[in-house]
Amino acid sequence: MGKTAFISHASEDAARAAEVCAALEAHGVPCWIAPRDVTPGHDYASEILDGIANSRVFVLLLSHEANDSGFVRREAERAVSKGKPIFPVRLENVTPSKALELFVSSAHWIDAWDTPRDAHWQRLAAVIRGERASAPAAPAPVLQRYISRAFIGLAALTLIGGVSWWFSRNGDTPTATPVPTPVPTPPSPTSPAAATPPPALPAPAVTPATPVNTAPVASAGPCPQRLSINPDLPLPFSCQCSRDAVRDGTVWGTDVYTRDSALCAAAAHAGVVGREGGEITALEAPGRDIYIGTARNGVTSNDYGVYRQSLSFQGAAPPADGPELCPQRLSINLELPTPYTCRCSAEAVGAGTVWGTDAYTGDSNLCSAAAHAGAVQRDGGVITVYREAGRDLYVGSARNGVTSNDYGRYANSLRFLVRAR
Repeated sequence: MGKTAFISHASEDAARAAEVCAALEAHGVPCWIAPRDVTPGHDYASEILDGIANSRVFVLLLSHEANDSGFVRREAERAVSKGKPIFPVRLENVTPSKALELFVSSAHWIDAWDTPRDAHWQRLAAVIRGERASAPAAPAPVLQRYISRAFIGLAALTLIGGVSWWFSRNGDTPTATPVPTPVPTPPSPTSPAAATPPPALPAPAVTPATPVNTAPVASAGPCPQRLSINPDLPLPFSCQCSRDAVRDGTVWGTDVYTRDSALCAAAAHAGVVGREGGEITALEAPGRDIYIGTARNGVTSNDYGVYRQSLSFQGAAPPADGPELCPQRLSINLELPTPYTCRCSAEAVGAGTVWGTDAYTGDSNLCSAAAHAGAVQRDGGVITVYREAGRDLYVGSARNGVTSNDYGRYANSLRFLVRAR
């Protein structure tokens, strides 16, 4: 029988994982957790796969040990391929490794290293019951961050020897068809002028004109999946995006993108290449403290915090005037200076989860919290947010069409500038 939540954890975190599982089940969320739920005598890897497939959501317990665990990464890959909502829970104040960034960058995080922890587990159970984590809208493309950030296409899962399982990498290296070098045809020599009657003078020597090379100029070679494979590669850089490449991979940012974004998908998002592919030119851009995700041209990009190498594209439309769009949560960069001003879209207002009233937890959905505070209308608009010290208690309420939730201690808070209307 399927469970609600699959608990993914490093073996070193088994005791803490058992605590999470027990707390969730006490709050009405049945869990699948290894080794407890592995059927004795059955293949361990197969049981893990079935546990993920038969659970409704995937809870990823993030720690230093989980960052180093190949099994945790592969479990997360499998969950994303199955379209499971991902709920990252930070057991320690640690950022995800590169191998896990894809699976947690756009999901709603729960920070659970402060005591008492029961409030964290109660909150996690409440969010799971509402399934408000970030489930991939299109599982195959989303899976591509490390299958598309590190490989090409979804790796095939194999069971080796009944206990080992691994994702095989499979990618074809495109080769450019050489441009044939034409053999120039010398022009016909000009006939000498007719000789006059004696004394005859020799006709001047005719120097053949230099032939014009009419061969097509060689086009740029195929694009790499991302430019971060060589951080020292000089830009501008031109290459050819294939039809498949513009549809694959994960992108962070809008107009300016992280350098480890899928290159051709980012170019499609920027509007410089169509869905059939074509030539693009990537330009150097300064790193940023925050990148904002949007949906454009059939590609949905993601929010991200600090990243020190960025790119933009030649021929892209300039960014719109005024404040940029707001991220989902300001907690993607805890060092971002405030006051911070950004623009909430109508879609962002009312989306996501909010904790508190007037003062909100730092990981509350930014635009929904602003609407709850009365700082923005339901059709969106510009907001200004400030960071404040954390609180021991956040009290939920229903205001302005948004219902917020209670919460206990949280390390930092948000407050909004509310203008008189």
